[in-house]
Amino acid sequence: MTADPGDVYGRILADMQVIWGEMAGAMLRKRLRDVSADAARLTPAQLREVVVLLQEKTLPSVLGPEGAEMKARLWMSWVEDRAS
Repeated sequence: MTADPGDVYGRILADMQVIWGEMAGAMLRKRLRDVSADAARLTPAQLREVVVLLQEKTLPSVLGPEGAEMKARLWMSWVEDRAS
């Protein structure tokens, strides 16, 4: 891996804050706990798992299934860009 996955984590958090405001941090930390990850030592694989959980459990309630899929694809592209 050539770049810090935490950078992608920060981008995802900032994007989530547009939708959920201050609650975004708590929502993202919950998904980190779900995959037993620590934001300071986040691997690309863990970040992929977090994005999948966000798509399945968090995003649909606000964005609907199609919006959740679009947002998750965007975030996953960020992960893949950083992992390559």
